[in-house]
Amino acid sequence: MGKIVMPKNSALLNEIESVLQIYYEAGGWLSNDIYKERLKAMIGDDQYASSYTKKAQITSYFGFTEWENINNPQSMRRITDSGKEMYIAIKSKDTAKVQSILMKALETVKFGRNNFGCPESDSDIEPPALFIRASLDLGYLTYKEFAYLLWKLEDIGGNYTDSLAELKQYRSNGNLTLGEEANKYVDCKPIMILQRWGFLTEVEGDNSGGKHITVAPEVLQKYRPRLYNLKIYNIDMDCDEPVIDDDRENIDYDHSERISGGTNVLLYGVPGSGKSWTIEHEYCDKDSHVERLVFHPDYTNADFIGQILPVVDEDKQVTYEFTPGPFTTILRNAYRNPMKKYILIIEEINRGNAPAIFGEIFQLLDRKVEMRDGDDGFPVGTSEYGITHKNIAEFVYGNPEHKVRIPSNLSIIGTMNTSDQNVFTLDTAFQRRWRMRLIENNFDNVRASLANAQILDTGVTWRKFCETVNTIIIGNKSKMASAEDKRLGVYFVHENDLKFDERALPSEGFATLLIEYNELIRKELTNSITEVEKIRLAEIREAVMHNRLFPEKVIKYLWDDAFKFNPEALFDTDNVESLEQVIRIFVYNKGQDRFKIFKQTVRDALYHTQQ
Repeated sequence: MGKIVMPKNSALLNEIESVLQIYYEAGGWLSNDIYKERLKAMIGDDQYASSYTKKAQITSYFGFTEWENINNPQSMRRITDSGKEMYIAIKSKDTAKVQSILMKALETVKFGRNNFGCPESDSDIEPPALFIRASLDLGYLTYKEFAYLLWKLEDIGGNYTDSLAELKQYRSNGNLTLGEEANKYVDCKPIMILQRWGFLTEVEGDNSGGKHITVAPEVLQKYRPRLYNLKIYNIDMDCDEPVIDDDRENIDYDHSERISGGTNVLLYGVPGSGKSWTIEHEYCDKDSHVERLVFHPDYTNADFIGQILPVVDEDKQVTYEFTPGPFTTILRNAYRNPMKKYILIIEEINRGNAPAIFGEIFQLLDRKVEMRDGDDGFPVGTSEYGITHKNIAEFVYGNPEHKVRIPSNLSIIGTMNTSDQNVFTLDTAFQRRWRMRLIENNFDNVRASLANAQILDTGVTWRKFCETVNTIIIGNKSKMASAEDKRLGVYFVHENDLKFDERALPSEGFATLLIEYNELIRKELTNSITEVEKIRLAEIREAVMHNRLFPEKVIKYLWDDAFKFNPEALFDTDNVESLEQVIRIFVYNKGQDRFKIFKQTVRDALYHTQQ
């Protein structure tokens, strides 16, 4: 079991505002001594010396201030960005903004552990989220009942649902009593401040069980989906469904607060130029919910959207039901979780007939780009126009008559090669509905460890090799179909593909690795090999297998694809006549001799700046 610790200092509004004001005006790190002197001047110096430091616990608990050293309450503190927003909202008496900031804090701040307001807490339970969830599931919650829940879940290790059922029973019997261990949780200052800030409110009820607290009506109306999605636990723990049925199915998601800015982006460029890398590093974050799929020639609208399929029930009766595809599934998830970011990634979008795959969904790609007076009120990034699709509407909205739209918290990102042949063409009407972005094939933003990695033991860096070969490819436009796409992408290989396994160097007494290898194979076949030689043979096989990664990926591509119709532009065709020969020469030679497969002019270019 962990330990629940929450701020014990008073949660008076004037004191909280004073704390925020001090750090807001400081603008940066402020020593605790200076902070205490300023706070004394604002609220009076008639309190215990330690209490002034503790009065910053509440603001830190909600992430509005932070310590320079979380384990040292005497260290310097500063206001956070959310703290600045909170102070401005409080000063301007903007209640709606205060509630919005608190909602975000409840979703992002860790309360059970690693919290600046109470660093000694190491519980898996998030007390504010627990209070809110339980008050919604039970209609209200008293401080006494909350203390019971904390004790039951943390100290006893009880189950959330069972604990709620017990509280219901205690309510009907009127005999809820707390032991000493549970009583310590009754005086809960963070919940008190949520009430004083207007996020929670007191509702009518008998006074026998204490104040009846629940979420303020205006907060519930605005943030209902987000409130129900608050995590009771700060780790991956199962949380049973609530005892009390809620009306989440009746939530008006169309008018709930929702992340805006959803878009359609089409990244194009040379294979291996870094399109997928760009998606992961520039469009996705740790909180993004990502669905990834690949289009191909046999991919259909039914695969993408969904289709009616036969289903056999328990009585072995066959019925027909709509089975959603990946687009419809992520559409539903995004619609029902308005404050979560969803991304649908479509790799190789032009390898399938994209306009046909999208079908009528094609219309939804027109996104709203600005808010206008008198419009439908949907956020920027929502589909400009809705379409009728009864199967999708029933699955997503629970209403077959509901107009289908892509919500503003769902983005679609596609990737395609620059001018790939043997694929479907994306017509202008389709492309104009996407933000086109060329991923340039250069080493400007490639990590140095890859760009400057040496190719095996050749002394040639990946950057030098790539740029040299690409120059030759571009120079052979007249003899190469789609020269742009035949270039080597900067991310065509991984660093591991370039590393040299030195066990592939020939042992002393052997001129080449091939001679040594053939000798050991002969001994293996004649059963005259020693144990030491067996080990060496195994080493050679492993080393060669690794050292073949680069030629099998890059050299094979250059011979079989990029220079398939004019190999003489790159390769020494006077001395190499087949792919097998090319790979063999590269693998079983060492150093610069591996590149004997290329023309002398190419070899000169590779080593011109390497010397």
